[in-house]
Amino acid sequence: MKKEFDFDDIGKKTPYRVPEGFFDEMQRNVRKHTYGSKPAGHRLWITVSAGIAIAAALVGFLFMPSLFREGDRGGQMLDTGNCTAAAPADKWIREMSDEELEELVSFSESDIFLN
Repeated sequence: MKKEFDFDDIGKKTPYRVPEGFFDEMQRNVRKHTYGSKPAGHRLWITVSAGIAIAAALVGFLFMPSLFREGDRGGQMLDTGNCTAAAPADKWIREMSDEELEELVSFSESDIFLN
């Protein structure tokens, strides 16, 4: 019994055989079953419409920051330098009744995330 195995002894022969033209016919069958009766123009239309959708999304993301400028929204954005978000909160607290304020304080004292 030979202990060392040498791949060079085997060579490039394979024990399996396929009929002549098998792979060409298999490719035709795969194309027929995947594309079906859809014409090539249908694939082109899908590709073009997907490209237009991606381009529109990119344009939207490029110009979206211009929508969030402070002047465009009337100062409604949170501005840490001028504390513009604190003004509506102060107004909201001033409009609360004493009972509502006491309830808010009791909720905040028992809140596990704040304590």
